[in-house]
Amino acid sequence: MKIQQIVLLGIILFAGINSTAQTQISFSKPITDNFIESELIKEVTYIPLQYEKIGSISPDMELRHEDGNFFILDNKFNQCVYRFNEEGTLVNTIGGQKQSTNGDNLPILNNPVKFNVNPYLEQVEIFNFENSTLERYSYSGKKIDQIVFSINPADFTRDYDNCYWIYTGWNNKETQFRLLKTDANGKIIDKKMRLVSKCTPFENFAFSNFKKQIFMCELLGNSTFKITGNTISETFFLDYGSKNLSPLFHTMSANDSYQFLSHNGYYTIKKYLENDHFAYFFLNCITPGERQIFHIIYDKQKQKSYSYFENAAISAFEKAQALTENDELVFLVSPRKIRQLAADASDGLPIAFSELEEASNSVRNTMIVKIKLGSPEN
Repeated sequence: MKIQQIVLLGIILFAGINSTAQTQISFSKPITDNFIESELIKEVTYIPLQYEKIGSISPDMELRHEDGNFFILDNKFNQCVYRFNEEGTLVNTIGGQKQSTNGDNLPILNNPVKFNVNPYLEQVEIFNFENSTLERYSYSGKKIDQIVFSINPADFTRDYDNCYWIYTGWNNKETQFRLLKTDANGKIIDKKMRLVSKCTPFENFAFSNFKKQIFMCELLGNSTFKITGNTISETFFLDYGSKNLSPLFHTMSANDSYQFLSHNGYYTIKKYLENDHFAYFFLNCITPGERQIFHIIYDKQKQKSYSYFENAAISAFEKAQALTENDELVFLVSPRKIRQLAADASDGLPIAFSELEEASNSVRNTMIVKIKLGSPEN
């Protein structure tokens, strides 16, 4: 398939999709503003996590913030979910103990790979890839029960009506549908977002929640979505310009599609969050020999988007993991990277980060950092 044909069909696809999108965010202009200097940042606070072994929790772990708790999935070292309170005190760990299999060199089979926090039932749900089981625990760590999904999820979440939504990714060999709905026992009751694809498989953490709404994004996708009840609606369309992918991308073989991305570069959404006042996107731009990372914030009141770059060489604020009701972006941050960022900035960090910079000289554990957003006065 000629590249010219792919680009042409991409323009046609863009015109069709954009007409139904609620809000468009364009990447046609270079992004030159630094995230830490954003005019939206009103306050920066930090919470040192209190745990004994330095390095037990790394900034790239997945975090959920619910009911005054920070839940962090450790699928690297201890294979559990840590539960911290708002003061950073470790309340308890959630999940089964590791059990080695027979034989000296066989792997441990209960490594958790995905998790969800269900605030409606006050449960933590941990999915294990090896046996496709979903184990459900109370916040206190008591195991309640377990179910089996009929398909391994790229990501999953649970709605107010006690149903699961499973994201399967692109070119999943088990289904042509990217979004499955199941009942409380994992039985599939609906299939949505069909996509026939031959491209190299892609999957990602897709979901975030706010109140009773579920928000969803896809790697390499332009559109983001909102799930309310049984209705899926498009929320934003991110126009990547010449790097928009066309439907013909999905007719390419796994090898050809991978080579196409490697040669041309691409944008991908790594996190999408919303609350009543803001929407937040964390994106990677991968081009041959370079990686750029960006924070995009959409102010709903002003109906305006703000685009910022992140220092990719340091990645102190790799991605926000939650957006609270109080308009706070929640990050997992390494003190070492804050020190690097302070040393790298020619004039030091902005004044809003002064307490965080000072704390990074004495704190050794990973910190929860909250960045409070507010609309600019002008």
